[in-house]
Amino acid sequence: MAPMTSASLLLDSTGTLDIERVRARFPALAPTDDGRRIVHADAPGGTQVTSGVIEAMSAYLRDHNANSHGGFPASAATDAMVDNVRTAAAGFLGARPEGIVFGQNMTTLTWHFSHALDARVGSGDELVVTRLDHDANVSPWVGLAERTGATLRWVELDPATGRLNLDSLTVSARTRLVAFPGASNALGTVVDPAPFVEAARSVGALTFCDAVHAAPHVPLSQRDDGIDVLVCSPYKFFGPHAGLLSADPALLAELQPDKVRPAPNEGPDRWQTGTAAFEAIAGIGAALDHVAGVGMDTIGAHERVLSQRFLDGLSGLDAVTLHGPGNAVGRTPTFAVTVRGHTSSQVAAFLAARDIYTWAGHYYAVEPMRALGLLDDGGAVRIGFVHYHGADDVDRVLQALADLP
Repeated sequence: MAPMTSASLLLDSTGTLDIERVRARFPALAPTDDGRRIVHADAPGGTQVTSGVIEAMSAYLRDHNANSHGGFPASAATDAMVDNVRTAAAGFLGARPEGIVFGQNMTTLTWHFSHALDARVGSGDELVVTRLDHDANVSPWVGLAERTGATLRWVELDPATGRLNLDSLTVSARTRLVAFPGASNALGTVVDPAPFVEAARSVGALTFCDAVHAAPHVPLSQRDDGIDVLVCSPYKFFGPHAGLLSADPALLAELQPDKVRPAPNEGPDRWQTGTAAFEAIAGIGAALDHVAGVGMDTIGAHERVLSQRFLDGLSGLDAVTLHGPGNAVGRTPTFAVTVRGHTSSQVAAFLAARDIYTWAGHYYAVEPMRALGLLDDGGAVRIGFVHYHGADDVDRVLQALADLP
């Protein structure tokens, strides 16, 4: 892994984040050859990566590309790298290294884990899911219910606030799993895990948290929060396309995942089907170094300023409707908006023509869009900022929305 960076290198004389120094770490944020600067407000769909990530992946492939657990130096170097990144990932997630599983992406890991629960769930059992989740934390549990005869209980979304209605969080002695998001990839809503963990523990159910959208924005503390399984995707926090699953090692040992017979019978490698993408794991390590060097407190403070600036600007745009929390507290700088007189695709195309990249549609958050009444009307435009964005990015987006004909 690359050496740990210091947050002080990224702060200006006032102690706030120096955006130009931050941007200098991301090659994709440099001006284009003809001098244009792109606003990558598509960050909720995947952030840009640091030069450290690019170099770590290249260095792995260049210097010691070898499969694991071999009796020669290049393989030993791979094993050491994986162990180091596993430890760093555990620190980032507030988890235990022995419970960190690497995979292709969060969705694949969640499907894999859901199949391992087939033997624990039966007809008449219950699985709790929410209307705020990305479908990667819904469809695997729908599939589990269909395979086993279990039923689904839904935690409903309040369309007016963009927050979950906790009065609809109900469990019973037949509840086997409570799945919930750390934050909404569509609306930016941050979710307190405590009510879900408390409900699950009251009946002995497992908790499963999709922290994909939360990971780049808020500190994660899986063990302290009492979450049994937490999943995220490094390409949402400045790393490569890959997935992380973190669970209590004892839980992983109890379950029987699909695997080839010669694969390990214990440890997190038991859960990794086939050879891992070692170069991606090296990139994850560099991404974690970057985040640790900046600091989640610094990131959070900067992003709250961006959120408030964007919300203040939206208040003056009568044609624009915000869907989701209307204040900067308890949300990430991810915003779903619709514009009167325009489809979401039209708005996104208008912004793209001005070098502002956004997403239009449902972004696989099918249930939130259905609850908002937007699913059959083209969804919404998603505008997302992270710590490499500045006030100038926010203002460019607001101006472009104001300029819509």
